[in-house]
Amino acid sequence: MRVLVVDDCASIRLAVSKILRKSGFDPVVASDAFEVLEMLKANSLPRLIVADWVLPQMEGPELIREIRNYDPDRSRYIIMLTSKTGREVLDTAFQCGADDYLCKSNIAGDLIGRIFEGQNIIQRHDAVMAS
Repeated sequence: MRVLVVDDCASIRLAVSKILRKSGFDPVVASDAFEVLEMLKANSLPRLIVADWVLPQMEGPELIREIRNYDPDRSRYIIMLTSKTGREVLDTAFQCGADDYLCKSNIAGDLIGRIFEGQNIIQRHDAVMAS
């Protein structure tokens, strides 16, 4: 399954992509929100997305809102990835439409489990929509 990694930091994109590849996923990368919106408009946006909070031109929460506007049935699973912490940050992530939240300090330990969970949710969503 393809997974989009959106982060303005090349080293984070590389690290996350490496983790994903090791677990059998096909990472696709973008360095800013505009690349993601172009994929969305071209109908080539992966169904699993790991998006950084701090991005050039448009922050992660705003990007997620834009994705949800194009995807009202929530067929994509979006994980907000950030170094920000605190209850207010977590609340904002979920209010904007994120399905999950992961602090960058926990990437190695938690990312793959959350990606697999996202894949399971997408598969269940597809089964419900097909019936």
